[in-house]
Amino acid sequence: MNLFWKIFIAFGIAMTVTLVVAVFVSFSLVGQAFDQRNIENREEIIQQAADALEEGGLGGLQSWLDANSLPVPGVMLMIVDEDGNDLLGRELPPRFGPLLNPRPGNRSRGPDPRPGSRSRGPVNVRPIQFTPSLVAEDGQEYRLLFVRTRITVLGILAWPATQLAVLALVVLAALATSMPLARYLASPIMRLQNTSRALAAGALETRVGEPFTRRKDEVGTLARDFDTMAERIQELVTAKETLLRDVSHEFRSPLARIRMALALAERKASKSSQSDLLRIERETERLDELVGEVMALARLRSQPAVKTEHIALDELVSEIVENARFEYPKAKLRYEARAVPQLQGNRTELTRAIENVIRNALNHAGSTQDAAVDVNLQEAVGRIEIRVADRGPGVPEPDLERIFEPFYRVDESRDHQSGGQGIGLAIAASVLELHGGRIVARNRSGGGLEVKLELPPDKPERA
Repeated sequence: MNLFWKIFIAFGIAMTVTLVVAVFVSFSLVGQAFDQRNIENREEIIQQAADALEEGGLGGLQSWLDANSLPVPGVMLMIVDEDGNDLLGRELPPRFGPLLNPRPGNRSRGPDPRPGSRSRGPVNVRPIQFTPSLVAEDGQEYRLLFVRTRITVLGILAWPATQLAVLALVVLAALATSMPLARYLASPIMRLQNTSRALAAGALETRVGEPFTRRKDEVGTLARDFDTMAERIQELVTAKETLLRDVSHEFRSPLARIRMALALAERKASKSSQSDLLRIERETERLDELVGEVMALARLRSQPAVKTEHIALDELVSEIVENARFEYPKAKLRYEARAVPQLQGNRTELTRAIENVIRNALNHAGSTQDAAVDVNLQEAVGRIEIRVADRGPGVPEPDLERIFEPFYRVDESRDHQSGGQGIGLAIAASVLELHGGRIVARNRSGGGLEVKLELPPDKPERA
């Protein structure tokens, strides 16, 4: 679960619980029966009801009650008969029922409270009655009950299922409040995460940017520091690539003069010096090849896109395998291809990348008759895969990702013996990245290394 949903759920639960508790505590306080004796203008209301009953009987009392059902703001007046039925047919709140039942008085000994009485025997104290009553001429007794009116918010609390309606309203309010709050807290972190991933993938121009860098809190400071770091990294990498490209370019002229001087020296040298001159020539060619690869890598890393064309990848890989068989006649190079559609790509760059991977496998697996390299071309879900597997010594697990870095060698002596410069796989990785693919390596369970090149099918032309 990502951070946004964690924050959203946490705030949602906390606010929902808080609001639910607050609402139901308020309901409990509001719904409690209040003192029937502390009503504003209570005696005047009772007198008006008595006058209406005396003058108009039951009908007069009903008419008066209909016109004065809310005698005080927030208080509703109900008048019930001896059976507990309101004269206007309204439903009596259950919690007010006990108020209609008189509480018995206590039996006690003492003087009769009536004037002139001398009795000291036990007497019955009159039952305590909490609500005023009116008695009609026919002896019917009517009780006056003051009830607090129900609180409504846009009429919602007047629905039949009031508590469920309140709960639904509270949950919706909590979710509506938690959503923007969670987004406000989580969005800059998610933006930083996406930016850091893009930066790690090689998109050095990626920045957090506004509006996050304009924030005045710690998140804004972090976003600004991240952009500053990204700019510095881009400057360093660009300077490194520029230096490699410039130095490699400057090496070309001295190398050309060395080769010309070497050719002249071979004509004048004696037979005893020919072996030394031949060694110098091989090293010069090796240096020239290295300079060419460095320039190719610098060019691939500096260009945003490559010119593409329709390529039959099966034919391209088959041609590369045949060339490798000619170059390594003793090696067992097996090639298997399944039906693969055409794709958009740069033929020259893809050829260079695939050749480098196959040559790397042949060099490290050995060129003897026991050396075996398998090349498989197949279509997977949403991608085309080229797998190159050897039976060589493999690569330590911590170095599997670093073998695609320029000039990185797992074993110095092994790479020098195989003629590797530590740059072929870096070129392959750059070519795959320009084509919207990727290259990964893993050690085989039976020994050896497998390098997988993934390319998107039907890649649209980008230049």
